This record gives sequence, C-alpha cells and structure tokens, in this order.
Amino acid sequence: MRLSHKIQYLALVSLARFICAIPRSWALNLGSAIGWFGWVTGMRRSLVLSNIANARPEASESELKQIGKQAAKNFGRTIAEFIRYGIKDRDQVPQLVKIENLELVADALAKGNGAILLTGHFGAWAIYFAAIAMRDIPLSLLVGKQHNAKVDAFIHKIPGDRVEFITKGRTAIKVILEKLKAGRAVVMVADQHAGAGGIVVPFLGKNASTLPLPGSFSVKYNAPVFMMSGRREADGSHTVTISELPIPERETPNEKKVAVVEAYNEALGKVIADNPEQYFWYHRRWREESETPTS
Repeated sequence: MRLSHKIQYLALVSLARFICAIPRSWALNLGSAIGWFGWVTGMRRSLVLSNIANARPEASESELKQIGKQAAKNFGRTIAEFIRYGIKDRDQVPQLVKIENLELVADALAKGNGAILLTGHFGAWAIYFAAIAMRDIPLSLLVGKQHNAKVDAFIHKIPGDRVEFITKGRTAIKVILEKLKAGRAVVMVADQHAGAGGIVVPFLGKNASTLPLPGSFSVKYNAPVFMMSGRREADGSHTVTISELPIPERETPNEKKVAVVEAYNEALGKVIADNPEQYFWYHRRWREESETPTS
C-alpha cells in the first residue's frame, strides 16, 4: 500500500471517529466548516466558478462566488452525514429523509422488469440511496472505483448490506441487466462527463457528454426510468422526490435513447436551478469534445 494512500485512509478513519463522537448538529457544522475552508483556500474554485457561470451566465461575479461557497459547505455537510450514517445515525435516517412517491418504484418492480433510478450529485445524495433501500426497495448502485483500495472499501461499507454495488467497467452492462431481471432498482448517478462514448445533449444550456446506459436499458429491455432528486431542508432534514421521467415519443431506437438522456438532463437541470447551492459543481462536466450534439 502506498504511503500516501495509507495516510489518506488513516485521516479518513480519524475524521470519521471524531464526527461520530460529537452531536449531529456539531458534526454538520464541522462538515460545513471543512467545506468552507476548502473554498477559501481555493480548492478547485476556478472550475466551480466556471461551471456555475456556464449554467447561470446572467449571474454576477458575487452571485457566482456565493453559490460556490454555499455549495462547498453543502458538500462538507454531506460528507459528515454520510459518515455518520454508516456508524451513528442509521436508525434515524427514516425520520431524517422523507421520500415522496416511493410507491412508483415499488409498483414498477412488481411488474418484473426492474427499474432505473436516475439522479445527480445533489443535496446529500450519498445517503438517499440507503434511505430508499431501508424502505424495502431492493437497490443496486452503479459506482466508480477509488484509486485508494482501503478508502474505497471504507466508503462501500457505509450504506450497509441493503445496497449492492455495481462497479463501472466492462462487466457493468451484464450485471445491470442481471439486477433488472432480478427485480431490483438500479441507481445511476449520471451527471458526470461520459467521455467519447456518451450521448451529447444539452445540460444546463450547454452540450455535455452524458451516460448512455439509461437510454439503452430503457429502449432495449423496456426498463421503466424514474428521476430521483433530494434536497436539504432548513431544519436539517431531507426530502427526496421520485417521479416518472417524462420521455417524448421518438421513431427509431437511437432517437429514443437520446430522448431518455435529454429528459434526464432537463429534469436535473430544473432541480439545480431551484437550489444551485446544493449541487456538486466540482466535476469537469463540459469539455471541448462535447460540442457536437448526438442526433
């Protein structure tokens, strides 16, 4: 194990123990302070401001900075909540996270084709998956792999046994299909840049390469697609809303795939527009190769 990875892991474990040893309100304030510190020290600040400016070209410089600062604090709180969920607050999650329209997913699963839940890095997204699984929804989450194996294992232990993980890679499509056929809901956090193999459609007004898998599974396997978005409330609780993704009719299978991705980006864009300070702006979402839209 590389020394840097060992230091990262020990730092994470130490932080987790401290966060779980203090009251929840203190832990959230600490997370917020850590996020604020990252902001004032310039951690990816130029990227964040550039992303927000892409999405809100009408905003003034002071407005952009305010959104960026609040988003950084939200990210810090999310980390604190996620860590505490795995060790301290698991039993409180049903009270802390209200879920609207969960019956839509339950009804879809009862029909036997599984379901796809699309979401983004919004609110305290990391605990929303677990909150749904705790309501007896069999759930599998598509995830990337951390370079630090111990950190990766630590993170994956937090949601507990109720959430299965599907690692991105060559076997992911096969595994996703297996989970759908088994009647599970597959969650895809689909708001990161998808590279050359993505479907290029508008996101917050600018073309972006987007994960094609939701469209592929919807068209080829008739899997129902839902939008899942959560938000942090003023009292510290959360509200997660699930809705059927409104997908317009298209003639060809390829056009239908594009329509699914377009509908997802549009739905997520509306969520972000309502509370931009709760979005995770730290990804390089827009890149030069994304300029030509997929037809």
